[in-house]
Amino acid sequence: MLLVPFVLLLFSSYVFGQDEAAEGPIIGGIFYKNSDDLKVALEVGAKTFNFRTSIKEVSARGDVLGISKYVCELAEEGVIGIIDGTGGRASENIQALCDMLELPHVSIQHNDLYNDDWSVLNMQPSPSAYNMVLEELILHKEWRNFTVLYIKDYSMMRVSELLHLGNKTHPYVVSVRELSGDDYREVLIDAKHNGYTNFVVDCPSRNLEQLLLHAQQVGMMTDEHSYIFVSPDLFTLDMSRYRYGGVNMTGLRMVELNKTDNEKLWNFTMTFNQETGKTLEAEELKTQLLLVHDAVEIFAAAIKKVHVEAEQLSCENYKAWDYGSTLLNFMKTNKVDGITRSLIFNGLGDRTDVTFDILELTPAGNQTIGAWKNNRLIMDRPIVADAEIAQEPALRNKTLKVLIAISPPYGYYKLSHEKLEGNDRYEGFTIDIIDRLSQILGFNYEFEEEKDYGSLGENGWTGMCLALREDKADLAICDFTMTAERQMGIDFSTPFMTLGIGILYKQPSKQPPEMFSFMAVFSKEVWYYMVLIQVALGVTMIFVGHISYKEWQNPVPCIESPEELNNQFSFANSVWLIIGSVMQQGSEIAPIALAPRMITSVWWFFTMVMVASYVGTLVAFLIVEKNVMPFKTVEELYNHKSISYGAKKKGSTKQFFEESTSPIYQGMFKKMTRNGWLVGDNDVGVLKAETQQYAFFMESTSLEYYKERHCDLLQVGGLLDSKSYGIGMKKQSPYKKYIDDALLHMKERGEIEKMKNIWWKEKRGGGKCGEKHDEEQKQLGMKNMLGAFVVLGVGSLIGLFISIIDMLWGVFKRSVKYSTTFRYELVEELKFVIKFRGNIKPVKRNQKKSIEGSFEALAKAEGKDDIRSLHSIRSTETHRTHHSHSSRHSSRSLSVAFAKRRSYS
Repeated sequence: MLLVPFVLLLFSSYVFGQDEAAEGPIIGGIFYKNSDDLKVALEVGAKTFNFRTSIKEVSARGDVLGISKYVCELAEEGVIGIIDGTGGRASENIQALCDMLELPHVSIQHNDLYNDDWSVLNMQPSPSAYNMVLEELILHKEWRNFTVLYIKDYSMMRVSELLHLGNKTHPYVVSVRELSGDDYREVLIDAKHNGYTNFVVDCPSRNLEQLLLHAQQVGMMTDEHSYIFVSPDLFTLDMSRYRYGGVNMTGLRMVELNKTDNEKLWNFTMTFNQETGKTLEAEELKTQLLLVHDAVEIFAAAIKKVHVEAEQLSCENYKAWDYGSTLLNFMKTNKVDGITRSLIFNGLGDRTDVTFDILELTPAGNQTIGAWKNNRLIMDRPIVADAEIAQEPALRNKTLKVLIAISPPYGYYKLSHEKLEGNDRYEGFTIDIIDRLSQILGFNYEFEEEKDYGSLGENGWTGMCLALREDKADLAICDFTMTAERQMGIDFSTPFMTLGIGILYKQPSKQPPEMFSFMAVFSKEVWYYMVLIQVALGVTMIFVGHISYKEWQNPVPCIESPEELNNQFSFANSVWLIIGSVMQQGSEIAPIALAPRMITSVWWFFTMVMVASYVGTLVAFLIVEKNVMPFKTVEELYNHKSISYGAKKKGSTKQFFEESTSPIYQGMFKKMTRNGWLVGDNDVGVLKAETQQYAFFMESTSLEYYKERHCDLLQVGGLLDSKSYGIGMKKQSPYKKYIDDALLHMKERGEIEKMKNIWWKEKRGGGKCGEKHDEEQKQLGMKNMLGAFVVLGVGSLIGLFISIIDMLWGVFKRSVKYSTTFRYELVEELKFVIKFRGNIKPVKRNQKKSIEGSFEALAKAEGKDDIRSLHSIRSTETHRTHHSHSSRHSSRSLSVAFAKRRSYS
């Protein structure tokens, strides 16, 4: 009977072992937390080739300790390799540990931080492959001069060979421009003014969209400009907005989109969309996602040829995987056809033999014009400039119905003493845009007002969107925000204005400087160090003064061989010298020896610099009156108890809060609706912001308009989002491409910006708040100087308090010394003080019979005191000596003590 459980145990172990083996080996993955698509791509690839995955998420860039921990955890789990999606220094750290453990390391990021002896496979094409294809393209285009644009802190290895084209042996002029920060327009404008028209752009795919947008905004997307983009992700973006400007854009693509030739791509796309809930087309997938799939396929192809056994490794005992180097060698030498075509590596793990499609942007869309294969450039057609399409515009002589809204400054009723009819009734920014478009494209138009911009509700579309969908209007233009919801029902033109949501709030009254604002000249840290260094320097001066023999002086100059020497550098005197220097007042303490003088001189120089810095900045802190904002960010506004806030009841601003996933924005929306803080239109919101404790959320362009006319309003903080205004039209409108082309033409010529300046800063009260008035020279009032008076008063009171304590202590000592009462001594002291009779004070007092003890006893006590005083002066106990001005221990004090003794009366 005992054999039955044993047999069952063996059977279950065998079954579970078979299940575990059937699941396949484990592939590790290390990605950043925001790289969700890469993680899904690894999961999809692993399922395709029957692998299991273990994915680690790195919280932030530069987290070296976290990355090391994750690599060791993956090794302990028994992975057969690590797919690395981090790049940069993080990849270098991963590779160092993989080298030690002999774990295959596959990187999908472009990375130049590698050594020849690294055991790594880089799925990205090598820098040499990029350099070769780019050089051939430049030679084919016959560019004699070009500019390399690259992102700051991004490696230029992929274009390094192009810089050699500018040496003496090549007839090329090569310039380089660095794009830094979040705004590339300044660099692009500079390149435009210098006459540069040909550009090679090397930047990560995440920066492409912003770079293209800024290039369009500065007028560098015209037919005279040509670009070659290094990133293979250029044509994964929506390029429709740039198609009609005539710009020549050339890019690379690593995948074959032919469905029959690349079935893996379509299967991967379908599975990826199912896992993520997205609806991406195959040509929209980023290259890194496809490289993750190919990395898994390389592992699968190598395991088919070599049998490996996974092993749990440990970073602590430095044990290497027995099969690691063998597996990696097969991965390097094995030829695999992946989604990104042939995966061939050299001995260093670089992917040098790469196939690219050469694509170009045309008015008809993306077009393949050639290929790079077997290290040769093969062009299917010659590169020629796009000829202007001679076609009669579809809008010529047509009359379009255009929906507008009366929303300043986009649309106004025209001010006139006469009754106006038709289009003459309206004026404004968008009215001028339609008028200019009609001049360019040759169409006529009729305006019709519509207050509701349109949205998708329970009963279907409303407002402008409904009218466009039902062909009741041809165009709609106003502050018409391009939202994802609206784009489901209608089309928009290329944006004519980019904006975001801002906060409008009344300008707070200026607050006078704080009472102790003069203390704010230096930071707390500086004040702390000033106090600390004075104490430390005081101790240093005592030490230096005591070891310098010249500082030990004869207290009685008339005696050639004194029994005692005095030193002036007591702690009190040293601190007094230091403080006097800081206050620029000096002191009676004068160093004699060289070392104390040197230290004192350096200290004087230091105080000169500090005082000059303090005085130079002090005036600003005393006279500047600051605006104290009750909030500076949305979070602070949300947590504020006494300020209400809101937006328009209908529009994209309210929709932004309603659909936001942020807990703060959701909470703000609930409070707006619950408390009735939403308003009907912008004018009401602006009035509330001006007269109440109310913050109004509105689009930045409208906010800028109202700021020009209401000088007591301002924008608080930055923009909450980014969006655009466009001209609405029905889906598949035949007018779209012509309107897009005309709008781009107007942008490039700066016409839209001129119109904006007219309606924002000139007409209808614009520019009112831009006027500057000369102010009288500001005087310092008592509110500015109150702090200095307070310091003076408090310091004087503290000094008075200390002097009273000192007096009481002296009274107490005399009462003990002369066996009198404390009250009697205090009264005698006060009598002398209130007389204000010079600076000489007698030692003996009048006889008081009521006190305990006789006259003889008191005289005897004072006689003993005289003898004790004389003895103490002649004593050789050096620890009781003091500075020469001390009344008890100097020769002058001795003479005064005996000369001024008064007799009893």
